[in-house]
Amino acid sequence: MARAATPRAAPRKRKSNELIVSLDEFAALCGVTPETMRNHLKQAPGEADWLLARGRRGVGYKIAAEAALAWYRQRGAGDGVDAARQAQLAELRLQMLGDAGDDDGLLLTGKQRYEEYRAGEAELAYRQSIGELCRVAEIENETVNAVIELRRQLQGIGSTIRKEFGLERKIELSIEKLIGEKLAAFVKALDADVELLDG
Repeated sequence: MARAATPRAAPRKRKSNELIVSLDEFAALCGVTPETMRNHLKQAPGEADWLLARGRRGVGYKIAAEAALAWYRQRGAGDGVDAARQAQLAELRLQMLGDAGDDDGLLLTGKQRYEEYRAGEAELAYRQSIGELCRVAEIENETVNAVIELRRQLQGIGSTIRKEFGLERKIELSIEKLIGEKLAAFVKALDADVELLDG
């Protein structure tokens, strides 16, 4: 005997200006990784009208952002985690870390800290790949090489001026001393590795 088909609920009418986001976008809005958010969404009620399409092979999530954010916040508040307990944990972390911890960071769990660290690491790698950031060691090496070359070229100025104008040797030494002092001040201002410049 054939089973009677169960009637499907009528699809919810969407507002024309409603923001629909993917899983990745929703995870970014909530400050977690897509994998973490996928686990959260598995626990979402089946009749949630903000979950327009559940992700499966070949089909991505479609999520009504505002209503989903309200659910996510409510879900976090209903985790049974007491605010006083969170404050107590934050205070203990502050005692352990001293001033090394910031107020916002103290309320994060270990997993949230790790996710934040990974996101920061990914941002740095991306900014480096587009040329927005560079490694300090590379700049320091180039700077030290440039200062060494500058010093090499400036050392010949005293003798060149002395020969050109027929001046005494003590004037050449005075010029070299002045150039040496100015170069030392320049190196100090750059905070370059002075040992590499000696000799």
